[in-house]
Amino acid sequence: MLVFKYRSGTENDLKALENNQYWSSSIEQLNDPCEAITDAKRVKRFLNYIGQKVAAKTREGVKLINDNTDDVLSMDNKMGIYSLSKTPLDELLWAHYANSHKGFCIEYDLDILLKNDGKNHVHSFPVIYSKKPPSIGFLDIIKNKQNNYIKKFAFHKSKRWEYEQEHRIVTSKIGLNSYYHKALKSIYFGLKIKESDKSKIINLFKSRGIQFYQIELEKNSYSFKAVKLESDNSHESKYLKQLPITISNGKIIEFEILKSKIFNYGGIGEFKVLLKQELNKSELENLINYLKENLFNEGKVLFFEFFTEQNKAEGVPWAYANIRKGQTDIQFNRKK
Repeated sequence: MLVFKYRSGTENDLKALENNQYWSSSIEQLNDPCEAITDAKRVKRFLNYIGQKVAAKTREGVKLINDNTDDVLSMDNKMGIYSLSKTPLDELLWAHYANSHKGFCIEYDLDILLKNDGKNHVHSFPVIYSKKPPSIGFLDIIKNKQNNYIKKFAFHKSKRWEYEQEHRIVTSKIGLNSYYHKALKSIYFGLKIKESDKSKIINLFKSRGIQFYQIELEKNSYSFKAVKLESDNSHESKYLKQLPITISNGKIIEFEILKSKIFNYGGIGEFKVLLKQELNKSELENLINYLKENLFNEGKVLFFEFFTEQNKAEGVPWAYANIRKGQTDIQFNRKK
C-alpha cells in the first residue's frame, strides 16, 4: 500500500528525509485540539463502583479514583503519531501541510515503512471519522485488548476531518524514527515550489533510484495531476551499495545489506552486511559510520556482522562491530 506525507520543505524536512527518518508527533503537537478525546463514562462508572466497594467512602476518595482513572486512560505522553494520507493530489492538504504548495509530498511503501519495531511498538490503521468520540469500555483496557484501546484513542477523529483520508502510524517513541531506505518511493513537487528547491532535492536523491513528479492543475478544472519528471535513473543506484568515493578516498568499496533490523523505541539496531572484498580497519570504520548515518542515525547501540562470500557460505562473520555511547569496537574473526 502506498501512503503520502506532505511536507513544507524546511531544512529539517530535508535532513530527516536524507537520513531515512520521520518525525512522530506527540498528541499535543498535532493541530486538532480534539485529538484523543474518548467517551470513558462507562469504564469510569465501573471503576468508581469497584473503588467504592473496596475503599472509597468519601468525596475525596472518589475524586482520587477519578484522577487515577484519567491517568490510566491517558496515553498522551506514551505514543507518537505520524499522519499520512492516501493521496498526493488533495488541494487542501497541499495548502495546509506543504507550505501553500511550495513544499513537497513523499510517497512511501507502507509495508516497508512498518517493518521496524514489531507489532507491539508500531500500530497502523486508517483513521475512522465519526460525529461522536468512541466509547471506551472496561474490556478495551485489559491487557489482551490493548490494541482496541489504542485504535479508539489514536485512530478516531471528528467527521469534519474526513477529507484528509488519513492513515496513521502510532509509535512508542515520540520524535525521530528511522526506517529502511527502500520505503521511500517518490517525491512530488508542489505547484509553487521554487526551481532552486526542486533542483536541490533532485540532486540529493537522484542517486537513490526514486521517481520525481511535478503537481500540475488539470486544464479548466480544480483537480490536480502528477506529471512524471524525466531523470537520469539509467545507471543502477549505488546508494547503500557502495561507499561514496568522497569517503573511501577514491577506492571502490561495494557491499550488500543482508539484514537491517531497527528498534526505534530502544535505540537498538542489528545489521548484517556482505562485503565484496576484505577491508582494513580504517576502511571498515568509514563504512560503519556511513551505515550508521543512513540506516539508524539516532541509534544508541548498534550491532554489525560483516561477511565475505567465503564467510557467508560458512555462516561465520568475517568481522564484528558494535557502537555504544559513541564508541566503535571492531573485532576481526581471525582464523587460527
